[in-house]
Amino acid sequence: MKTIITLWLSTALLCLCGALALPAAAQTFPVDTLVKTGPLARRINLVFVPDGYQASEMPLFRSRVTQVLNSLFAQTPFLEYRSYFNAFAIEVPSTQSGSTHPRTAPDCGTVQPFAATTYFNSTFDFGGIHRLLVPRGNAALGAVLTRNFPSYDQVFILVNSTEYGGSGGQFATASANASATEIMVHEIGHSFAGLSDEYWAGAQYARETTNMTQTTAPATVRWAPWVGTSGIGIFPHTTDPSWQKPHPRCKMQFLGDPFCAVCREAFVEKFHTLVRPLQAYAPTGLAINGPTQDLPFALTLLPPAPNTVRVTWTRNGTVFARNTATATVPLAQLPVGTHVVRAVVTDTTALTRRASHATLHSYTVDWTITRTATGVSMASSTAEYEVETFPNPFGDVLNLNYTLPRPAPVVLTVTDAAGRTVKTIRYARQLPGRYQYQLRPEELGLRAAGAYTLLLDVDGIITSRQLVKE
Repeated sequence: MKTIITLWLSTALLCLCGALALPAAAQTFPVDTLVKTGPLARRINLVFVPDGYQASEMPLFRSRVTQVLNSLFAQTPFLEYRSYFNAFAIEVPSTQSGSTHPRTAPDCGTVQPFAATTYFNSTFDFGGIHRLLVPRGNAALGAVLTRNFPSYDQVFILVNSTEYGGSGGQFATASANASATEIMVHEIGHSFAGLSDEYWAGAQYARETTNMTQTTAPATVRWAPWVGTSGIGIFPHTTDPSWQKPHPRCKMQFLGDPFCAVCREAFVEKFHTLVRPLQAYAPTGLAINGPTQDLPFALTLLPPAPNTVRVTWTRNGTVFARNTATATVPLAQLPVGTHVVRAVVTDTTALTRRASHATLHSYTVDWTITRTATGVSMASSTAEYEVETFPNPFGDVLNLNYTLPRPAPVVLTVTDAAGRTVKTIRYARQLPGRYQYQLRPEELGLRAAGAYTLLLDVDGIITSRQLVKE
């Protein structure tokens, strides 16, 4: 029998964790490397911290972290993208075991009041809900992360209590209840992917998100590309049928169920904002006098499993190879003059159907080759352009600045959170140089507040920036 999730995502918690103060003296603690698939700068770094575990209980904490990781990486889409992650644990001991139970919530049941002295001051009964378990020591948490592991992407707080509880927000928190691993995987949906609960948590939590909407038309609902497949439809919340969800059985509602296709897509899109399947390339520069050998090119790729990364190689705009990490260009095909060898890398995973995926997450390397009668020189770069957007969030005016290294046509496209095109602005072929624009929301087609993406298309090469309209 499935267990329904009864943990609420507290907006108060979001605000509480949003700004972390740094105390004057921050302590250094042991950091355990649990999973290491690559450099910190090129991976999603998961960091676990304990609360209510004494120094002698650190082996217990590590064993519970391992349980969470095993559960997380056994589930789609973390299973397929496991190579994108590192995982670490910071051993922060508390004075006492357990967590505080003020017994101030009306649903405490038979739980007895208890005040625990713990490092992050975790407590049940937050917001008048007993199962809402929250770390209140935000200054201490910020200090520990800053001093011991500032390169985190997602933080998990494991609380040493067998009482059922947890919370989302900036950080994911769960107790050591028998359902703890599933609770934590559910909570990462809130903290990491911005997903809403798919049970009715209350009107105060109802809002337009990836998996919650008031739109009922299949053609325009946020998850329109999925409707009619993988069990995805438009399902009203029982308590308030004006709000819709994509699936009747999703982990954002029921423990033990998988994430639905819409929620999986949200995770995959988030993965790609933090890690690129194109990790490196070679050569980065080259000069040959009196060349007699062909030119080799290579990419270092980070594919999911199964491998859905596709590569297209072109020479002066003509495709000469596909789906290989290495390619060779014969010198005979490079007469005297300037040539461009280009590799375009895209993850074609079926786990996302978002219209903007291919443009947002395609990565390009250009090698510019100049051949003379006596030699060959080559310069290489990832094909991204210097783009500035500010302020962010913005209100009345968005400042957009970009620099073009060569003449090119420019197209600006604004998409909404579901990847749908809101506005397209085309500029004629522009000369090299710096361009500065002040754009009002109505010029960008932005009427409603929310998150958007600005795509700068320079002669077929896409650079993206995330925008927030106030």
